[in-house]
Order: sequence, then C-alpha cells, then structure tokens
Amino acid sequence: MNIQEFEINIDSSNYKDSHFISILRPWINVGNVGHNAISRLVKIFNLEEIGKLKNPSKYYDMTRYRPELLNENGKRKIRVPNTVIFGNKNQFDENIILLYLLEPHNFAEDFNSAIVDLIKNLNGKRYISIGGMFDSVPHTKPLPVTGSYKGWTPPEPLNETLKNKSNYTGPTSMTSQLTQILHNKLSMETLSLMVHIPLYVKLEDDFLAASRLLENLSYIYKFPNDFPERKKGENQYIEIHKNLQNN
Repeated sequence: MNIQEFEINIDSSNYKDSHFISILRPWINVGNVGHNAISRLVKIFNLEEIGKLKNPSKYYDMTRYRPELLNENGKRKIRVPNTVIFGNKNQFDENIILLYLLEPHNFAEDFNSAIVDLIKNLNGKRYISIGGMFDSVPHTKPLPVTGSYKGWTPPEPLNETLKNKSNYTGPTSMTSQLTQILHNKLSMETLSLMVHIPLYVKLEDDFLAASRLLENLSYIYKFPNDFPERKKGENQYIEIHKNLQNN
C-alpha cells in the first residue's frame, strides 16, 4: 500500500467517518488563501501535526522547493518542504483531518495513490478541497466562491452558492484527479470550493479571500464565523479601494 509513503503517528485502525479538507500549494494558493484557511482551521478544531511524507525528495525537486534554514531558540534547523497532515490523536464521532498538500514535481500518480490509501486507511467519508484563483471580478462586491459536489448536498446557503459553477478550462494539477478518484473508487462525498480574487489585487496574504472559504466551511461544520481573517481582509480591501480612487 502506498500509505507506507507516510510517517503517521496515530493509531489509524479506530478512525471512522473521517472528513478531509485539503489545500494545494502553490497551484491554487493565490494570496495564501489555502495556507491561511488551514492555519485557522487547525486552531478552530484544535488539531496538531500527525504525519508527513517519509521521503519528500522522491516527489519534490529540492532546487525548486528550497529547504529553509531556521534559527529556533538559538539552534540551527533545516525545514524540508513536505506534505503535512493535521488531525487529532484522539478519535471522535466526526474526525476532521487537514491535508496540507505540496504539489509534486515527480511521480504524481504514486503521490495520488498514497493520498488515496491514506484516506482509505483513515476511513474517509468526505473530501473537501479549497483554494483561490485570480479572475475578472470586482473588489467592490463579495468575492465569489464556486465549486461542485458529489454524493451529498451541502447545507443552505452553501448549496445555493455552488449553483455558480466555474467555467475555467486550461492547465491544472495532477492532484486535481483526487476528487474524482475518491468519489468513483471509495464512494466518498466530495466538495470543491474556489474563491475568485480580482486580477489586480496582489496581496501576499489575502485575508478577505481566506475568510470567504472559512465562511462557507462554517455552514457545514457549525463553527463561529467571527474569525479575525474577516476583519483583517475588510481593512485590506478598504485600503485597496482608497488607493484605486486616488490613482
């Protein structure tokens, strides 16, 4: 099984009905929306790192994803780029597991198989992918969220939101196949959520876009939607509007 590609520090045998939420860096992580959404979800669900790839250089060109030299508490440390899994070491009736996926350069089919085996081993019930992309949309209206779902119907008002389907055609990632594979082979419930960001908004951290993803997830998982990303994002877009008016 390709699950052996991962170092997992939990007893997976007792997990059932696990819900997976994934992001993909860097492909659909415009404005760091996936990163910031996952970072907030880790805090909301009180999760911790539970696994990562054993040999990331099998999948990643380390001259493109550079290891990073850090200084932590006076000690030198190298952080190696990797796909990371967040979860709870204690099993619950509904387990939330976050997949912080780094897009592979090599052996993408093996990478996908490893993710599928991991999800199967943790008895996955639902798979949700989230991300952001640039689009011809204005900053003066709520950032649109598009997507699709199979095998279930998301709650109101999310199912109304998802009637706006993306018309995107063009390049994609090999990992985009995961949603289809998981639904067809494991009969999992699937959902994709994509926030559309104005082409002219170039923020390193677009908190308003991240808050739109979190807002839509809150309809499903019933967590409070007063997360700080919303206010940060509103302030960012107020400044953008002012700057555009002054030009």
